[in-house]
Amino acid sequence: MRRGKWLRKLKEALRWRRDYLNALRDALRKFRADVVRKLLLAVIAERGSLAGRAEAVGFDYESVLGKLDELADVDLLPPVKLLVGDHPVQVAVDDTFDEKAYARAMPVSRNLAMFYSRVKGAFIPAIQLLVVTVRDLVTGEVYLVHIDAYVARKVAELARAVGQDLNFSTKVDMTLQVLDRLRRELNVQVITFDSWYVNGRTLLSDVVSSLKSSARVVEGDRSVPVGLLPEGEHHVTYLGVPVKIVVLEDYKGYGRRYLFSTDLSMSPEEILTAWENRWDVEVVIRELKALGLENGSFKTWRRNMGYVKLISLALNFLLSLRYVLGESLGVVRLSRLLKTLYLEVGDVKKLFSLR
Repeated sequence: MRRGKWLRKLKEALRWRRDYLNALRDALRKFRADVVRKLLLAVIAERGSLAGRAEAVGFDYESVLGKLDELADVDLLPPVKLLVGDHPVQVAVDDTFDEKAYARAMPVSRNLAMFYSRVKGAFIPAIQLLVVTVRDLVTGEVYLVHIDAYVARKVAELARAVGQDLNFSTKVDMTLQVLDRLRRELNVQVITFDSWYVNGRTLLSDVVSSLKSSARVVEGDRSVPVGLLPEGEHHVTYLGVPVKIVVLEDYKGYGRRYLFSTDLSMSPEEILTAWENRWDVEVVIRELKALGLENGSFKTWRRNMGYVKLISLALNFLLSLRYVLGESLGVVRLSRLLKTLYLEVGDVKKLFSLR
C-alpha cells in the first residue's frame, strides 16, 4: 500500500515537472525529446557503469558515448532559472575531487583524465570540479546551477613537463566568472563559500563566509588576529574591506568560529542562517556521488565533462520531483521509485508523459 501511494504521488509529480523537461529540452537543442528522456532515465534508474545503464533503457552504448561529447557544452542555468524565476536566491560555492597531496603525484596519463597518486596508490581523476548551487529563498528549493572542471596547478605543471599544453585556471578565477554571470541573471541576495575562497578579490558586496583564527583584521586603530576577538559582533576591516564579524564561542561543539558578512546591514542571526545554508552545496555534492558521479572514467576531458553534466541534469530533475512531492526523499530512493514506475509502464515516453 505504501509503495502504491508513492507511485501515485510520483505520477502526479511527473505531470507537474513537464515544465522542467521542456526547459531541459530547450537547453539540449541538439537532442530529440526521446533522447533526453532516455539519457535521464539511464542515469536515474540504474547504478554502476554507463554501459549497463544504457542497456537497461535500451540505449546503444556507442550512441551514448557520442552524446557525452555534446553534453559537455550544456548550460545548467537556463532550466534552473525557470524553476527559481525572480525569487531571491543564495549562491553556495565549493569543489570536489580535491586530492590534497599533488606534490607527490606522478605524471598524468596521456588522455589527461587521470593522474597517479602515490598517497592513494591508484589513478584518480585529474578533473577537479567547481560546484555552485542556488537556494530559492522563497521556497527553500536548492538546485545545481553550475559545475565545471579545472585542474590543480601541479597537474598542469606535470602535463607541460611531458609535452602536453594544458590551460591552468584557478578555482577562484572560475568562481568570479560564474558569480558575475549569476548576479546578472538571477536575483542573488547572498553568496557563501568557505575560508579557502576568501581573498581580496572575492570579498564582494554580498558575501558571507568564515575566517581562520590567524586572519588579521583591523579594529579601530589596531591590527589583531581574529582569534583574539571576544565572542559577539564586531565591525572591522579585512583586506581593506569593511566587514561585520560574528565570533561564536562554541559552534555546535566544534569550537570557535569566525563568520563574517560584507553586507554590514545583516544581523548576526541572518549571517548564521546564510552560513548554515552553505551546507546546500555539500549535500548536492554528496547526491551527485550517490548518482554515480565517480563512476565515469573516459578517455578524453570532454567526454568526462559530458558525463558530469549528464549526472547533474539528472540530479536537478530528481530534486525538482522531490520538491513537488513535498517529501525529503534521498535521490537514490527517489530514483528507485522512478525505475519501478518505468518498469510498470514499460516505456520511457509514457513515463514522462503520464496522463
